Order: sequence, then C-alpha cells, then structure tokens
Amino acid sequence: MPTSAAPLMVTDWRRVASLAGIVAALAITAHWANPVLVRGFDHPIEQWVIDHRSPALNWLFRRASFIGSSKVVYTLGPLLGLAAWARCRTVGYTIWTVTAARPLVEHTMKLLVDRPRPDISRMVAGNGPSFPCGHVMAAAALWAMVPIVISLYVSSRWIWRASVAMSCALVVIIGASRVYLGVHWPSDVLAGLLIDALLLVAVDRLFNRAHAGSPCRSRRGRVDRALTR
Repeated sequence: MPTSAAPLMVTDWRRVASLAGIVAALAITAHWANPVLVRGFDHPIEQWVIDHRSPALNWLFRRASFIGSSKVVYTLGPLLGLAAWARCRTVGYTIWTVTAARPLVEHTMKLLVDRPRPDISRMVAGNGPSFPCGHVMAAAALWAMVPIVISLYVSSRWIWRASVAMSCALVVIIGASRVYLGVHWPSDVLAGLLIDALLLVAVDRLFNRAHAGSPCRSRRGRVDRALTR
C-alpha cells in the first residue's frame, strides 16, 4: 500500500502540465471573461442545483460544508500529521507542509483572479473572492492524506481501499455543498480540486528523495518502498 500521495493522483508530467493548463485557463477566463464563464458553464448548473433544494439536502450540505471548514482542517491536519510522523516522519512532514501551504496558495490565487461570488439565493455567508474554492482545497489537502496514514498502520488492502473511497466521497460532497449553498460557482470547485492535486504532487516530489533514503516501515515491519517505484 502506498505511503505517498503519488499513487492516488495522476503524476505523469504531461498530464500534470495538462492539469496546470486547465487551471490557468480557468483562472484567466474567470478574471478577464467572467460573464462568459458564468453564462456558458456556471449559471445553468447553479440554477439547476437551486431548483432542486430540499430540507433534507439543506441539512446534509450544511454539515458537509462544516467538515471542510478551516476550523476542522486546522484541527485535524496537525493531528493527522502527528499520527503519520509516529510511523514515518517524511509523511508527517508532508501533511504538515500541505496543511500550511494550502491557505497560502489559495489566498494568492484569490487575490490574483479576484472573482466575485455568486449572488443568487445564497444560503450562508461567503467572504472574499470566489476563485478557487477554499473549502474543497482544504478538504482535499486533509482527506487525501488519510488513506496514506492508514497504510502506515493497517495491512488490509480492503480497509485502505475503503478509506480511499470515503476520502474521495467526502471531498466531492464538500465541493458540491459549496455550490449547493450558493457561495461558489462550479468552476471554483473544479479549480480548487485541480490546484490541490498539483500542490500535493509538488509536495510529494519535494519529500520523495528523503523518503527514498529512509523508507517507512509497515505495520508488520516490512519496508514500504512505494515512493521509490
């Protein structure tokens, strides 16, 4: 089982470059041609979501949004890093670095793009620029690392796969919640996911050599060389 973010993401450099190109295209369009992006992509989806709101979904997505909030991420991120550090210092450092770097990347992008938030039927308050979605970036930075930490403690592949499915589902639901609540456009959420994937790849590569020189040991004491493959 992997103790690196790399096996969970697309890390072929041509594909990484493609993801970066998509992010750049979204950012440029959101900054220079926001009405075109809203009319052609965002508004139809946002309106469809608003038309299908219900009390049960209101309850679900409000709670999902809280799970992706800074309060939760800043509490669980350091704890998750500590749990990883006890078994593998490199993974712990990776989690702490991603937790610290994510808000810096997010707020830099928000300042550069400076996209206004949706103003139709907003259910909760939203502060600052809209692009990218900070909640989904925070959620992806935290929950994408959970299966990696689990792999340090559990040898069952079924448990690891279940943790991957749970983490992916949480990130998707948290992203959807921000659109549902009317505080982000769908393209904000998409950009947040892509930017976070690029951040995780960058940090993973940063610690790759250190981890290869001192690989983690699995729960059974076997050397895990996932990063060196």
